[in-house]
Amino acid sequence: MSNELKDMLHSVLKEELNPINQRLDGIDKRLGKMDERFNEVDKRLDRLEADVKDVKKGQEQLQKNIIESMGQFTDNITEYVDDKTAALNQRVYTVETEIQRLYRQSS
Repeated sequence: MSNELKDMLHSVLKEELNPINQRLDGIDKRLGKMDERFNEVDKRLDRLEADVKDVKKGQEQLQKNIIESMGQFTDNITEYVDDKTAALNQRVYTVETEIQRLYRQSS
């Protein structure tokens, strides 16, 4: 083939392929933007997963704290009741002793 024919063929191919190349460039840009968006979505999902893990840990700790607090409250109530019961028993003993003393005096 002659140079002229080669140049003409090259020119025709270039003209025909140019719109295809432009379309492919546009597709590449859109794919690039989609990749960026997917990367952002992945980052957001990672943050959400980390937040969910933190919430679960916090919930577990809260449950432990509630159970521990309930145990402490129960212990405090029991101790208070025991103290009041002991004081009341002492008063009853004192009254019974006094009644027995008075009974003996009157007999």
